[in-house]
Amino acid sequence: MKTLDELIADKIMDLLHYVLSKFIKPDITLEKVNQLDSNAIDKLKQQYGIEGIILDVDETLRKEMKDIPKCNKEWIESLKDKLKVIIVSNGKDQKIEQYFKEIGIDYIEFAHKPLKKNLLKACEKMNLNPDKVMTIGDSLFDDVYGGKRNNMKTALVKDVDEER
Repeated sequence: MKTLDELIADKIMDLLHYVLSKFIKPDITLEKVNQLDSNAIDKLKQQYGIEGIILDVDETLRKEMKDIPKCNKEWIESLKDKLKVIIVSNGKDQKIEQYFKEIGIDYIEFAHKPLKKNLLKACEKMNLNPDKVMTIGDSLFDDVYGGKRNNMKTALVKDVDEER
């Protein structure tokens, strides 16, 4: 059960999210990240010239610091066959970092999104210009605004698929 402080913080975040949604608009909105299937990726490539994806982890690929669900791991594997992929997270999790290392995906921790530095570093690591990259995450401020500041396309994820 949440404390009163946590409930108040949640309400403040809901209000902040509502206000930000009036000014910051993602290019696409996804119910869940794995909704971006092969056909949708082909459309992104054709419509926007997307060649790379910057992915957030928490509340995008996994919920509440749990493991990444199997369905999202499978989705990431299929995604990296079509586009360059890099993880950019404001947090740090050695287990998650190790997982991405094992499957050949770079991981930038403590990224301080929406600051430009590490989003641009991600583009450099993929050897892509920002206008060829899409940022995908759950936060209007960190992920969408951060991407927009760098001339990237953006996708807002509303929820995490918790299928194991």
